[in-house]
Amino acid sequence: MSPPDPTDLLAELRAANEDLARRAVAPVWYHPALGLLLGGLIALQGAALPFMGAYYALFSIALVMLVAAYKKHTGLWVNGYRAGRTRVVAIGLAATCTILALGSLWLQRTAGMVSAPLIGGAIVAVITTIGGFVWEAAFRRDLRDESGL
Repeated sequence: MSPPDPTDLLAELRAANEDLARRAVAPVWYHPALGLLLGGLIALQGAALPFMGAYYALFSIALVMLVAAYKKHTGLWVNGYRAGRTRVVAIGLAATCTILALGSLWLQRTAGMVSAPLIGGAIVAVITTIGGFVWEAAFRRDLRDESGL
């Protein structure tokens, strides 16, 4: 038995990556739903504790449902902080959302701007939605550029 031809192996790898790139497209509602969930998390920071607790429970359940829907739709799940372009997008999103969350809380508690969490939540919802589509495009590009998983 002769060893496999490296050219054939590379062709198989490229084909597998291309297949993954085609499959790794979330339902069109996925990123807006995640954006609304995260935006709501920020927006409710000024609410009474019972409302916050209820939202945390809803958020957790909805997040599990989002992951399940993504897996069912694409047949896979990918760590958002994987190596490649996606890590830059994910860390940028996390840092931006954290800064906005802390900034809105600071404005609410020190400057008395009661609407700051609502405004911050709306901004986080939009940024998360856009960032989700950017992350997805970065993942597909990584696959097509042979950065792989």
